Amino acid sequence: AERIETDLMKLATSFNANLAVGAAQTALTESVIDTAETALFNAKVPASMQKYLIVDGNAYGTLRQLARFSEYQSVGDAGLKTIVEGSIGKIKDFFVFRSQFVQKTGTPTVTTNNLAFSKNAIGLVTRRLPQPLYGTGAIAEYAEMGNFGVRVLMSYAPNTLAQQFTVDVLYGCAILRNNHGVLVRS
Repeated sequence: AERIETDLMKLATSFNANLAVGAAQTALTESVIDTAETALFNAKVPASMQKYLIVDGNAYGTLRQLARFSEYQSVGDAGLKTIVEGSIGKIKDFFVFRSQFVQKTGTPTVTTNNLAFSKNAIGLVTRRLPQPLYGTGAIAEYAEMGNFGVRVLMSYAPNTLAQQFTVDVLYGCAILRNNHGVLVRS
């Protein structure tokens, strides 16, 4: 799962149809998020399409401290949820998530490459892996949800005299619509 998320986050710097917003080593602000949302609007992303903002832990902490989105008198129950549960939810039409795998580039000035995108900006495809060869003693089952699944393989490991479980997946990811994503630097 970490490898899949890492590969998805590596795509952030490849979104170049829209100008990147924000600046290296600068905290995210409401204005930066608004600029990213405006870029997606100008790229003709349908208003009904879900939009996501994936940020690193530091940026997420900064966003939780923006009074306009976290205080009860500004946003009602949504602000209360931010204070009590620590969950941001939605800002400027973006569902906000944090990831430990947001890519960082550059030295000595480090740029954090957060990503704002719509649902159809990125494609993730998986393919069901085959059953092991009959007679090898290995057994495979599939754990699937929606269009995503993994193969769980049980086999005997003679070096440890125990059962060995392996979980694997065949996947690929790529940008489908470059203009439906915006690099958000911090």
